[in-house]
Amino acid sequence: MFALELTAAGRDTQIVAARGAVHLHEARELERAILAGIAQGRTRVVVDLSEVTAVGPGLLGVVLRVRRGVTRVGGSLALVVVGPPVADLVGTTLLASLIQVAGDLRRALLLVGEDAAVAL
Repeated sequence: MFALELTAAGRDTQIVAARGAVHLHEARELERAILAGIAQGRTRVVVDLSEVTAVGPGLLGVVLRVRRGVTRVGGSLALVVVGPPVADLVGTTLLASLIQVAGDLRRALLLVGEDAAVAL
């Protein structure tokens, strides 16, 4: 079962955690949630994919579009990736060369410029 958890961390940071299978519909839901946060001024974005159990082709496109949107507003983006299936997606595409990837939430927060001690 797919679930999203949205958390404001600091003044301009958002953490969006996805759980379960992320196929096309769920990827679009993830994208809408992130864009809503950006519209509220939360331009430092951490997408926690550590509990994703399956990925469809929509996830790659969403992550790339979010990257483009975040970059346009001067923000930053980091992904939390801990293993398959998301690590496989990162490893077989150019994602790791385009987007900061961390193995845990604290590191991802640091990558987007947020003090992890304050944010968590």
